[in-house]
Amino acid sequence: MAAGAVNSVVRAMLVIEAGGGAPSVCELTSDSKLTLGRHRDNMLVLHDEHASRWHAEVFHDNGHWYLRDFGGLNGTRLEGEPVVQQAELKDGQVINIGTTCLRFSCQPELNGRAPLQSPPQCPVAAPAHLELDQTILRQDELTILCKFMSDSVRETEANALISRALETVHAHTAAAVTGFLSLDRDNPLPRIVLPKSTSVDIPLSRKLTQAVQETGKLVRLGALGDDPPSNESLLSFTDAVCVPLQIGEIPFGALHVYRSGRHFAEREVRFCEILAGHLASTLNVLRIQRTLTAENSRLRSHSTVADHLVGKGSSMQLLRQRIDRLAPMPVTVLIVGESGVGKELVALALHRQSPRHAGPMVSVNCAAIAPTLLESELFGHCKGAFSGAHRDHPGYFEQADGGTLFLDEIGELSAESQAKLLRVLETKSIRPVGGTADLRVDVRILAATHRDLQSDAQTGRFRQDLLFRLQGILIQVPPLREHPDDIPDLVDYFLERLAHESGREVKLGERALDRLQKFLWPGNVRQLRSVLESAVLLSDKSLLEPGDLPLPVAGPVHGTTVAAEPQSLNLEDVEAWAIRLALARTAGNRARAAQMLGIVRDTLTGKMKKYGINKPDRT
Repeated sequence: MAAGAVNSVVRAMLVIEAGGGAPSVCELTSDSKLTLGRHRDNMLVLHDEHASRWHAEVFHDNGHWYLRDFGGLNGTRLEGEPVVQQAELKDGQVINIGTTCLRFSCQPELNGRAPLQSPPQCPVAAPAHLELDQTILRQDELTILCKFMSDSVRETEANALISRALETVHAHTAAAVTGFLSLDRDNPLPRIVLPKSTSVDIPLSRKLTQAVQETGKLVRLGALGDDPPSNESLLSFTDAVCVPLQIGEIPFGALHVYRSGRHFAEREVRFCEILAGHLASTLNVLRIQRTLTAENSRLRSHSTVADHLVGKGSSMQLLRQRIDRLAPMPVTVLIVGESGVGKELVALALHRQSPRHAGPMVSVNCAAIAPTLLESELFGHCKGAFSGAHRDHPGYFEQADGGTLFLDEIGELSAESQAKLLRVLETKSIRPVGGTADLRVDVRILAATHRDLQSDAQTGRFRQDLLFRLQGILIQVPPLREHPDDIPDLVDYFLERLAHESGREVKLGERALDRLQKFLWPGNVRQLRSVLESAVLLSDKSLLEPGDLPLPVAGPVHGTTVAAEPQSLNLEDVEAWAIRLALARTAGNRARAAQMLGIVRDTLTGKMKKYGINKPDRT
């Protein structure tokens, strides 16, 4: 080298200007690579929750410096632009990883002297207490979680499961208090606090609970510097964490964890969050199991009339023959008949004898659903379709996919719902409320009504084209007064079931049976069952006589004289007569009269207005 020449050496550095990391200034050498990330084995450890454990590297190649991104979730930016695989670095450029800002410096040294321009001298140092990989659970913590998850599968009671979860959190985090608070008004669980000696003296924080309900996210006090009000229950604790228990977006419970003396580590908070997530899922499974068990028990012990068609008379034989013929066919069937004759049993028989018997049968009482909710219940809705639609909801059509949908009281559908049902019958597809695309459904429709749909169609109350689509195949279920020869079989069936439920055997005398066969039964089989239930429950006799049967008798109803029999067999005359008898029997008590008739009170009130029964005296 000639005398007087300047010996130039390039000095490269990476300096943290914002955010946390160690070291804050890194010298770069051309023969090594500098790795960046949250893991402690990196050459530059980033204290940033948005950084990956192994996030990026800086290296030298053929006289140039490069930045390579390892493909983490949040990526790397150079001068605001995302780095795709790698990018060349220039002096003074800024690298952004999460909330951390780093500046690359590449300056020459003259004859080994200091650089011409020093790097920034005000990097933000990492907090002294910040732990590396602070949210990564250790092996012993994972072992505790796995044991809790394994043990929770064997729990069958919600209270025991919650207590086990609180004990696990209490032991692992050295908490002073752990507690569970139910937020579900429809299915509340008991409040549980550990240790048990504090359950009376220490209330769970209302402030934390309200914050969890509003945000649906974990809420933490103490370490965040929040000062609870003077009447709060957190004054005696250093730190407090409240974790929501939720399935979907709405919390149904809250897990409270309080500590005295020191703050929770981030790893301990993460432990509580994971445990709460599994606890919520397991509690939801137990709730579903309880619901299904209760529903199964209800269906077994309180069937609408029976669980199969009873009777050997000619009318029932003809009905069974028609069911046998229609069951295998994939056609829509309209079942008509008075209230209480067993239309749902006919639908159930059609389903059980069809090729769809392995699929679901979903029964819907169209009259029991509010008109504003009917479309959502039938066709489902998408999340955000209306206020309160927090998640997608499959409607009855989607629930019955591959099986049978039974639409009881179809005559009560609104005009708009009738139009949409007609479209479903023709296209075999539905569109949920708020949806933008149709869903194909494989459903067989069975419908039932006690109304005269032909008359309703003529008055415009029911769509004529929907009626044509429904009544192509029709099954007429006869009223009980038209096949009284089946009453002995029905009586034996109901008394056998009542004996099983009540624990005592009761029989019917010949005169009592003759009385039942001569009665006109405006409430049909449902009313027969109700009369037998009342007779068995109210009488201590083992042999029932006519006087033990609570059959309606003629009597005054608010000054109105009730005839011994209806004026004619016209359905409306019979219905009005039955309502007057029921009100007479119950001294005008509408709730008891509705129960006797096998209908709900609102339906009874509507029919009373229709027939002008029990109008108030305004004189």
